[in-house]
Amino acid sequence: MSMVLKAFLVILLTPQITCNTPLSDYLWNSSEATRNEALVAKLIRQINDITLDPSDFGAYSVQDAVYFFHVKKSLDTAADRTEDEDLKAFLSERSKSYEKYFKEASGIWHINDPEGIVLGTACQNYVNHLKDVATTMDGYYLVVALTPCVRLWPWIGGQIGVQSKPFGVYTDWAKNNLSPDYKGYMKYEAVFNKAYLEQKITQAESLNVYKTSMASEVAFFNTGPGPVAESDRHDEL
Repeated sequence: MSMVLKAFLVILLTPQITCNTPLSDYLWNSSEATRNEALVAKLIRQINDITLDPSDFGAYSVQDAVYFFHVKKSLDTAADRTEDEDLKAFLSERSKSYEKYFKEASGIWHINDPEGIVLGTACQNYVNHLKDVATTMDGYYLVVALTPCVRLWPWIGGQIGVQSKPFGVYTDWAKNNLSPDYKGYMKYEAVFNKAYLEQKITQAESLNVYKTSMASEVAFFNTGPGPVAESDRHDEL
């Protein structure tokens, strides 16, 4: 198959945005297959059926806390690079929020030095993706890249019914983190929808960073060390 034909097929098979469709909805609809994978990813599936091993939950949560730390750094980088005052204000405000998230999570998990935590491959790739967007692209693309996370989590909560069922020891975590009532993602979407209408960002680049972030969410949900076998513990002792 020629390169020209391949390129034509990619364009043909990719859903196209219309004048009546906000960029945010186009990106969300285009990532449907990937976000559906999140529902059966390890962390979500095992929280939903109350089989998640505490060691896996702990490993995920520690990395998630460090993820907040790195997102704050990426937000600061993007804010420093842009000359758009409205965008700079939005990124700086989000930086303060992620700093707060990190402080709360690091207190729970006793993380004194986030740089000393070795992240798993999925989380590290996610962090690298956001850093790359922040350091090489227009700051509006970082807003795009962060939106899958803030829109995916409440969507998952609605899909698994966090408001109407218990999740064992993870009930409080699920209700607090996967609440379908959360609408904060709309602030992110308003920012990049406006930027798109003003031709500051493109559909193609936005779709690329958005889909990469959505896939990164799923990959991160699928990580975890698993429990240590009893025989291993005894051998070490």
